[in-house]
Amino acid sequence: MPRDTFHKFFALPRYVRTGMRTRMLVTVLCLAFVSSILAACGASATAVQSIPSPTPTHMITPTPKPSPTPKPTPTQVSTPTPMPIQGPPAVLDLRPSSMSIVGHLDCQKNGAFVCFARVLSSSSNQSDLHWTAFTNVPGSVTFSPASGVVAPGQSVLVTITVPFNACTPGLFFFQGPVNTHTITWAC
Repeated sequence: MPRDTFHKFFALPRYVRTGMRTRMLVTVLCLAFVSSILAACGASATAVQSIPSPTPTHMITPTPKPSPTPKPTPTQVSTPTPMPIQGPPAVLDLRPSSMSIVGHLDCQKNGAFVCFARVLSSSSNQSDLHWTAFTNVPGSVTFSPASGVVAPGQSVLVTITVPFNACTPGLFFFQGPVNTHTITWAC
């Protein structure tokens, strides 16, 4: 019978034989590919593992015994200490109210221009005023003090020292928590 199958195969037209040969080759390659993947994964295409099902065993459950209920221990309740209520941030006010200083007119000349500004905290402020001073004038301009804390209704006098060789127009900044004042500077 194999011989008849072989003769029947060659009795078919050539284009049919080529198509069948191609399909058989593709099928064999696919089977080889799938079996190599399964082998790489550690599984076998023909082996099927069966897991034995557990058989129930009869166990006697003990009767629960009442356990003693613990008595609650008294706990000490701590009363939190109230935090002082902080009001809104303080607003900075500044003098001179002209908001400009001209070195040769408004300042003392003691080897440098020595000018003054006053940082004020209004009496209506509900918290201390934290402030700082700085400038964009190049050179060794100094503020004394350069920052601080002022209580409501109080003020602090700030000395601004500008060397004669730092006579460049610019600004002095006084910054609080919610606002910033500027004083223009010119020699």
